[in-house]
Amino acid sequence: MTDATSAGVELLSCLNRLELRFDSAATLVASDAHDDPATLEWGCRAVLPLWEPDDEEAVADNARLLTPGISLAQTSRGERQELTILAMSGLTLDLWRIGNVYESLDSRDADYEHFAPLFDKSGDLGLHSDLEECLVSGDQVVIIDRVRIAPTWRGLGGVGRLLIGRLLRWVAGHAAIVATHPYPIDIPVGERNDDARVAQEKAAVQGTWQSLGFEPFREDVWVMQPHLSAHDDAVGRLEMAFARHL
Repeated sequence: MTDATSAGVELLSCLNRLELRFDSAATLVASDAHDDPATLEWGCRAVLPLWEPDDEEAVADNARLLTPGISLAQTSRGERQELTILAMSGLTLDLWRIGNVYESLDSRDADYEHFAPLFDKSGDLGLHSDLEECLVSGDQVVIIDRVRIAPTWRGLGGVGRLLIGRLLRWVAGHAAIVATHPYPIDIPVGERNDDARVAQEKAAVQGTWQSLGFEPFREDVWVMQPHLSAHDDAVGRLEMAFARHL
């Protein structure tokens, strides 16, 4: 067994220790488009708590997990250290209550402007007419802005996809659609003029989302339709693949 394979097996043995954490915020009263109470900003993480260092074995195990690349961030919760393995953030729009979708998206950072094609004022609840059938499963649009996973957890058969699927069960409970804009965000800004590299890595990112039941919609926006079974089936297959580690 190679060192890389051994490290992967050790990480997978930690899967059943992961915890899912959520933070969200919405205003009570609107003061401008950005503060529309019908928009919820959220962030969620998959966190690996370290063992209490009360014996040599726990200390050694913690030391292995504190090596570079295994976490995105290291934080403390009381006396316990924990590692952030995956982080995902985005926005949820309540179509019944939102005042102006376009103003709300435009008032945020440029990333959210990519999602304008999802909406059309002439459509039911302002959703694009090609997506209206999705309203059978809810009246919210969940936008995934960013997803990051620690480098060492990549290439282990879909750990990131499994965690995204588990997180979406909580984030997208009343969603008509879930949307994302697949892009290789890890490419340094100064290297994004390398069109061939960007295209190659963009295709890889899109393939990841496609394997979770997302499909291309308009202008590089990809959507998952919760009323269809593609996403649930994909997550189910991942759960079966990782069953011995869960």
